[in-house]
Amino acid sequence: MKLAQTTDIASPAQVGNAEPAPTSTRMSREERKANTRERLLLAARTVFARSGFHGASVEEIASEAGFSTGALYSNFDGKEALFLAVMERAIDEHAREISDAVGARTSISERATGGARQWMMMIERDPEVLLLFMEFWAYGARDAKVRPQVAAQFARVRTLLTKLIADGVREFDLVLDIPAEQLAVAIDALADGIARQKLADPDAVPDELMGRVLSLLFAAVTRPAGTGTHSGL
Repeated sequence: MKLAQTTDIASPAQVGNAEPAPTSTRMSREERKANTRERLLLAARTVFARSGFHGASVEEIASEAGFSTGALYSNFDGKEALFLAVMERAIDEHAREISDAVGARTSISERATGGARQWMMMIERDPEVLLLFMEFWAYGARDAKVRPQVAAQFARVRTLLTKLIADGVREFDLVLDIPAEQLAVAIDALADGIARQKLADPDAVPDELMGRVLSLLFAAVTRPAGTGTHSGL
């Protein structure tokens, strides 16, 4: 389409008083790299969830993100490193959601049921990601070279649970009969087992089951400070 011409010509004075040109909106090299990495992570999550770790290929991931494999290898050492990065992000996201669900509740029992409810919601919302967690665990258990990296990621979950337990015990003036770290291991194992059962046979696992079990567990291993009896929460 032909643009209309104008007869208005700015004088030198007007040019001198003109507003400065807007700053360029073009991304810097660092911004472009960050954008590329973000798109690769999102694409990898989709492809890994769809095809699994072993079924996914770097070509499929790069194509999903709209890049060449060269762009993938310039940001990650390979499929294994990308898988670990995807899992790290997913664990961070779930950890934040659990922390938010547990916070600002008025008893240990309510915190337990709140965290359990959030976990059950995540199973329903992101079943593919939870399947990836399981594949991630199996991958590390089979391969001694990557096992320390996989173990470190899962240890972050136990560290979070340990903190949530310790915070609750302190805030509600309770005493634990077992170390918080060991209780965190048990809760983490319970969550994984519930997830496997729910994904395999949804009707066999009521949504409230994990919350009930956690409430009973906390009642059995906590007691008010200064007493020898359990809290009965």
